Amino acid sequence: MKSVSVMLFFVATMLLGHAQDFNKAMQQAFLITRMVDKFHIQPKPLNDAFSQYLFQQFIATADKDQLIFQADDIATLSVFRNTLDEEILQRKTNFLQTAVAIMKKRVRENDSLVQLICKTPFNFSAPDKIVLKDDSAFAASITAKQQKLYKQVKWQTLDLITDILAEFPERTTQKKLIDSLENVFRKRIQTSSKKKMTAAQVPGRNEEFISNLFCKVLANCYDPHTVFLPEEEKENFDEGVGQTPKRFGFELDEDENGDVVIDRLQPGSSAFKSGAINPGDKIVAIQEPGKQVVQTGTSAMLVVDSVMSEMKADKLLVTVKKPDGTTRVVTLYKERFSTEEDEEDIVQGYVLKGTKNIGYISIPDFYFDWENTNTGINGCANDVAKEIIKLKKENIEGLIIDIRFNGGGSLQEAVDLSGIFIDGGPVAQLKTKEPKPYTLKDVNSGRIFDGPLLVMVNGYSASASETFSATMQDYNRAVIAGTTTYGKSTGQVIFPLDTTVTIETFSKVKADNYLKITTSALYRLTGTTAQQQGVQPDVVLPDLLQSIGEKEKDKTTSFKLTSIEPNKYYKPLATAGKEKLTQVALSATDTSTYFKKVNEYVKWYKSMEQLKEISLKLDDMLLMKKKQQEYILFFEEYQPASVFTVDNHQLRKQRLKASEWLTESDEETKELISTDPYIQICYQLVMQMATK
Repeated sequence: MKSVSVMLFFVATMLLGHAQDFNKAMQQAFLITRMVDKFHIQPKPLNDAFSQYLFQQFIATADKDQLIFQADDIATLSVFRNTLDEEILQRKTNFLQTAVAIMKKRVRENDSLVQLICKTPFNFSAPDKIVLKDDSAFAASITAKQQKLYKQVKWQTLDLITDILAEFPERTTQKKLIDSLENVFRKRIQTSSKKKMTAAQVPGRNEEFISNLFCKVLANCYDPHTVFLPEEEKENFDEGVGQTPKRFGFELDEDENGDVVIDRLQPGSSAFKSGAINPGDKIVAIQEPGKQVVQTGTSAMLVVDSVMSEMKADKLLVTVKKPDGTTRVVTLYKERFSTEEDEEDIVQGYVLKGTKNIGYISIPDFYFDWENTNTGINGCANDVAKEIIKLKKENIEGLIIDIRFNGGGSLQEAVDLSGIFIDGGPVAQLKTKEPKPYTLKDVNSGRIFDGPLLVMVNGYSASASETFSATMQDYNRAVIAGTTTYGKSTGQVIFPLDTTVTIETFSKVKADNYLKITTSALYRLTGTTAQQQGVQPDVVLPDLLQSIGEKEKDKTTSFKLTSIEPNKYYKPLATAGKEKLTQVALSATDTSTYFKKVNEYVKWYKSMEQLKEISLKLDDMLLMKKKQQEYILFFEEYQPASVFTVDNHQLRKQRLKASEWLTESDEETKELISTDPYIQICYQLVMQMATK
């Protein structure tokens, strides 16, 4: 169930500076509008309608749950509702000056209110309720805001308490324990608020935060994937050249609720190769072997970063919480990766041994070779090709490519990966601002693998993942199994924030800030698009996540695409009995206790989403948490009757002999594969495809 986001101090850490100079911010905003006009595939006019939307989005982003501004503040700011376009064109700072002055005042008030609220223990028997949605009203007074803050802090405290009690139901009647937990979590919230207010007083943070916020919101008004990137964020986006230092291989971020989450995985790292963690996973705890577990739920990201940077061990236990609520403890190793000294492949293939040998490769990301961009010798497609060659020596009779949770990456890598499985020819169509679409082609004749192929997808498979799976589907080259994909079918280019650059020169220009702009739309060979529609699987497998999380079509600035002419030169293969495969999958899911429970959970989850408010009574919240915990424990503990064993190819076995820690990590990955109900069914499907 989606949590009510607790945005009590969303801007507190960046608001209390002294200077009010936003001239640079408005200059950047002006450049953003010029750059978009020049390169965006569907630019929007900078007019009153755009101003109104920008105003709305700025307020919504800065104060997501209406806990900072009051109704009279919104009335004051509303004089700018129709004039933000003029402020940008004339580089005026009146709106930002007014907004920050109000926000500084309100954040100070909020901290005082939180300190007051947290002085008194909460009564979890009182009939309080908190609104989950449709609560768009800003408080009319300090008193009204205090009541909203009271319920938010109470909800946050109750949420933490019931998370623990749901895991230990035998202790739910221990009043002494409940009172102790209430005191700990309430005081922790109080301390956290005060620490953030202290940190907020660092000079200069105010200007930087508000400037970046305004520019980010402005860029997102064009579409969800046009993004303003300060230089440090650009550096995180694309790793620099040179030898990579030893790292665990994941980058952190904070989500809108202030939780520490995985932002991205670094190709070649143990985090990338584990197959157990994905971008968007919440980090619940981290532990250095032999040291105390660090719970991250209420820690600032700086604390987590500090703990990890000071670690001396090369081994780390990370507990992550998946979008469906299940948790995993993953063992990661700090290592140097993607270097000439490390010959270990980034992508790892496995052999599923049963009645037939079936290959399995998971691709978490369509990465490409930053150091050799002209050759692409170490990109995702080439690494997959090398693994397939190794797997073919194990006499595999079919192959599973798993791109669940793969959010995309390099479009060219998706094109190259498609080329591994087709005998040359068109792969997809790309449309820019030019009238005619451009055909993306596989220029190499021949296929590295021509056996039965199945591609696993889910609602988190996006962008380049959708291009690859759509191409395989259009050619009838593979069976697509899972749930409908995310629905992002656009391409972006990162430009320096400089209006003098061109498509030919932008890569050579350095700047303090960058702008990722949606410059193209992708179309399938059939002329249709996955934009807002996703790729529909040939074989549908019920998914825990099918009702969780937004998709492209849910984004307010996501644009629609109309169909274009189909490509005339691609020749699809004959359709290969997909109806029979659907029956195999239905038979497996209909008789599986796991998938019955999945359907039951999805139905329950949807009923929870329909609630407009929830009770803040401990018994009521605990009842809901216990129900959720029952599902989570079932899915975490479920052990399917495996129809295969997981083995390594011979070259991998040789490498494992030389590394104890690599062997341990490999065993964890094989355990995940062997106990995944979806891979079990997909193995049976490929077995059916391989039967002659």
